[in-house]
Amino acid sequence: MIRNCENRRMDGTGRLARGSGDRRGSLSVQGNRLIRDLKQRFPLLGFQSDWIKAVFQDHVQIGAMSLPRGSGKSQLFGWIASECLRPGSALFHPGIESLIVSGSLEQSRVMLGFLRQALHDDERSYRICDSSQRMWILHRASNTRIRVLSSSGKRAMGLAQFGLILCDEPGSWEARGGQLLWQALTGSLGKREGQKVLVIGTRSPAEPGSWWLNLLEQGSGSRSHVMVLAADKDQPWDAWETIRAVNPLILHNPSLRQTILHERDEARKDESLRPAFEAYRLNRSIQAHTDMLVQVEDWQTVETRPVPDRHGRPIVGFDVGASRAWTAAWCLWSNGRTECYALAPGIPDLKTREKQDAMPTGMYRRLQEQGALIVDKGLRMARAVTLIDYLLSLGIVPQAMYADRFLFESLNDVVGNRWPLILRPTRWSASTEDITAFRRLVFDGPLSIAPESRDLARVSLGQAVVVSEDANLRVRKSKHGRSRDDVAVGGTLACGALARHLAREPNRPQRKLRYHLVTAA
Repeated sequence: MIRNCENRRMDGTGRLARGSGDRRGSLSVQGNRLIRDLKQRFPLLGFQSDWIKAVFQDHVQIGAMSLPRGSGKSQLFGWIASECLRPGSALFHPGIESLIVSGSLEQSRVMLGFLRQALHDDERSYRICDSSQRMWILHRASNTRIRVLSSSGKRAMGLAQFGLILCDEPGSWEARGGQLLWQALTGSLGKREGQKVLVIGTRSPAEPGSWWLNLLEQGSGSRSHVMVLAADKDQPWDAWETIRAVNPLILHNPSLRQTILHERDEARKDESLRPAFEAYRLNRSIQAHTDMLVQVEDWQTVETRPVPDRHGRPIVGFDVGASRAWTAAWCLWSNGRTECYALAPGIPDLKTREKQDAMPTGMYRRLQEQGALIVDKGLRMARAVTLIDYLLSLGIVPQAMYADRFLFESLNDVVGNRWPLILRPTRWSASTEDITAFRRLVFDGPLSIAPESRDLARVSLGQAVVVSEDANLRVRKSKHGRSRDDVAVGGTLACGALARHLAREPNRPQRKLRYHLVTAA
């Protein structure tokens, strides 16, 4: 999808389709000169020239461009910034200061690197300051400067004598400070002729409703020009046609093409990588802070797979609950067959608990009738032994049971020496490994689920969200801790164990696991 305030759109193949939108104001002499000067030193592509022509019309004061990463946005801005410092160029005004605004100094250094590259042939004519607190480049003879400004609204007041403001990746600006800064920058427009604010960046990780996303969707009236290049939601995220259409440099840069396709292939294998790929390579708006453990369409694939018979003894992921929480077991056979069960306290009753959990009326009763949910009658805290006895009554004897540290000692007393009970720490690294394994078994197989367990699994998976921190993942409850993620947690423990087993014995999946028992510290 390409949209802008002048009705230029995508023709279905990712190319710019020439529209007949309103062209108020002629193309300025400044814009034509800028394109001519840049082409002598920098290989401008067609879409870049089109955007410059539109932005440097006389009536346009705000220009925005949103493209996926790797589309040359920062490099283009660095070279445009160099024209503000190069005597005789279209953007050069002696003694006038221009600004670069980024979310961090490190991000600003990226653009400054391209700027210095553009000035390399005559760098002795400039004075450069690059410290931990200040960054600027000054043309010595004319006292013309480009200065880096942090994304804080408090430092942007009183701007008047600037020529050009170049804003980089506003989605990464601090939310409140970035909003104040944007208001200060746009409020200072019109104080001198030729002032413009240009903004580039991907949509993510901007919060929904932010000024940046609003600008991309709605523009800023007749004084703005907005170009957005992004994949539509109904286009398959991993199709080559989709990727090629929104990455204009992919056919010009073999290294970029190889990198993007490698990232796509990794995202196909690991569902946790898909949101980042869609956000930064397809320029889609993706919620950055949380994600579902598994996508609905992927789980529907699991439910359509043939369910093999029980063969041997299963791995059981066991999540022990306390207080009003459930205790849950995810039973996983080496052929991919899954059965899951949950145990709820008897007090309060299921009808009351449904209301407390904001669940549809009759949901818990239906799970009980299916045999997937049992109740420890008369108790406010369910006992793990009740669920273990129930599994045994169904003929399910674990090959091994995996549990986290919570109430591990009491569970160990119940299990005794009947089968190995393995402590699986819930630190970030182990949790990330288990979540990744769960998603791979969902996406690639052989995970399948018995019909009588499907409703319970859906309820739990629909309430389990994944939080990310420094590329590590962890499952947590949604709805402020009232949700039923217990079964999903057991699923990640079981799938992580099975994936490690399959990795060790790829050609002998039916062989019993080798255990390394770990006792609680």
